[in-house]
Amino acid sequence: MSSSRSSRGNPAFGDIVRSMVVIAVILLGLYGLGQLFTSNKKAEVETVDYASVVAQARPAATFPLAAPTSLPEGWRATSARFQANGWHLGVLTDEDEYVGLEQLRGSVDRAIDRFAEDSKSAGTADVAGQTWSVRSGPNGRWIYLRDEDGLTTLLNSSATRAVVEDYIESLSTS
Repeated sequence: MSSSRSSRGNPAFGDIVRSMVVIAVILLGLYGLGQLFTSNKKAEVETVDYASVVAQARPAATFPLAAPTSLPEGWRATSARFQANGWHLGVLTDEDEYVGLEQLRGSVDRAIDRFAEDSKSAGTADVAGQTWSVRSGPNGRWIYLRDEDGLTTLLNSSATRAVVEDYIESLSTS
């Protein structure tokens, strides 16, 4: 009694292949449905009007608040916060590199601990007529620091040194 059909406990090779094809079709169908409802667009970063924050903060600031007069084409401000003892401005370049500007009352060491952990000294740079301490950080980050009468200005960026230095040159306190 020979038969091409399999017995219950021992399936034929063809049965296994058919079962795998059915499972593959179901998985491909689920994948296709998922693609219909999934967006691969790059997440849009919310921007802020930093100029209005600067306009409100400068009269209240007890220190010369630094900010760019304008941002280069394609750059966008993503955060701007003023407090009595500090100022923060975060921007993304046209190549989505981050540049964070921090001004705070306190020591350079405290600023390094807070914003430039695990960075190493990389010398100094003369930018816009001022000498800045330069530090290299993890993942190619550059940190520029300057202390003036207890006000620490720090820039922390994933951009190149040239971009950071151009940004520093664009800063104004008026």
